[in-house]
Amino acid sequence: MGSIARVKVSYTPLEPLLDVLPASLPVYGTLLDGTNIYQQDLSSNGIIVMGNEGKGLSPAVRQRVSHKLLIPRFVGTEQGAESLNVAIATAIVCAEFRRQGAQMR
Repeated sequence: MGSIARVKVSYTPLEPLLDVLPASLPVYGTLLDGTNIYQQDLSSNGIIVMGNEGKGLSPAVRQRVSHKLLIPRFVGTEQGAESLNVAIATAIVCAEFRRQGAQMR
């Protein structure tokens, strides 16, 4: 709580920003046609883009994603949820990047 006061926030259109990044920098995005995040080797650097629950990533941003991630559904004895809100999905993605990074040390 209160961390927003310690973080520099910048606003810029996303597509032009992605266009000027080095081609070697991975751009990760969560998409329904992605590969299971737990079965991918994630890099220690890159950009993560997240879309909203209803519409996901825009077609323009999707074209710029070099690594498509899928958060697999957990289906137990009952029907699983159809989707996750962006805050929960972002937490899962960041946790997996952190987990894999910790294993590399």
